[in-house]
Order: sequence, then C-alpha cells, then structure tokens
Amino acid sequence: MKVKALLLMAFISASTFAQDTEFKFSKEGLTDFIVTTYEGSAKDTYNLALAWVKENSKKGYKVVSSVEGEKITVEGGKENFLCSKAGGTNVCTYGTFTIEISFKEGKFKFEAVGLTEKPNNSTTTVTHDLNDFSEYYNKDGSLKKYKDDVPAAYESLFNDLNKSLVTFMDKKKKADGW
Repeated sequence: MKVKALLLMAFISASTFAQDTEFKFSKEGLTDFIVTTYEGSAKDTYNLALAWVKENSKKGYKVVSSVEGEKITVEGGKENFLCSKAGGTNVCTYGTFTIEISFKEGKFKFEAVGLTEKPNNSTTTVTHDLNDFSEYYNKDGSLKKYKDDVPAAYESLFNDLNKSLVTFMDKKKKADGW
C-alpha cells in the first residue's frame, strides 16, 4: 500500500511540474507559455529565431525588444485571424500578436504576451486579456453562441507560430550543414 501511495505522490508531483508544450484556451485564459526542447546553445537558437523574424518581415513580424542571446519580443500580424458569418457574408478580423521567446541551453520558452483584434475595414481595435476569457462563456460554462471558432483561433495562432519557428530553425540548420 505504501508503494502505491508513493507512486501516486510521484505522479502528482511530476504532472504538477510538467511544462505545457501547446497553448490551450480555457475560461481562465490562454496557457501562459510553452517550452520547446530544441538542441543547441541559447545563443545559436536566439540567432535562428532572429533569422525567422527577418524571414517573416513581409508578414509584418518585427523585433520590438531583445536581450542578446537570451530573449526577444516579437510583434506581428495575422490576416483573417477570426472569421464569422454575418448577414450572409464572411466578416474577418486582423490579429496583432506579441510574443516573447526566451532561450536556454537545449530549449526555449514561447510566451503569448498580447493580442489585439481589428475587424477588416474598421478603425476599432479590441485588446484581449489573455488571462481571462470569461467574456466568451455563459454562466453554465458553455461557450456563448457564435463563439465556437474562438478557442481554435487563439490556440492555432500561437501554436502555429511556435511550429513555424521550429520548422524554420530545422530547415536553416540543415541548409547550413549542422
């Protein structure tokens, strides 16, 4: 019995300290950050991430702050971030995101820092609190009507950015003969 209790405590401890590898949307907000294992020094991974931002500058990606070899803050945009049907037509928004990427030996932390949304052909900008999505939920915990696409839009935006970064770094390393 003692062995089972010890194993249960070990499992609970391990799962408590496990780091997320994908962003998840919930009423309490978006996952704060994910950690991606990536072979290489912090400096090399930092330089590859800078090259990724430069490669995506056509999409409006730019470094807004950096600490050499340690961290970069990136801002960018996504066309058709969230689309919904209204009056028989598709109405889409443009999302502007801010992410922070911190580097350590063999891994990096990818943090969703901010998101604003602007309907196409509009001057109104909505800033979202990534730590509280209660506005999208009914009191019974279900998603509000017409908000079905919201969780997937948030998750895919930030998860796809992380995947894009990893894919770019892998291709760059291979091209450079690493």
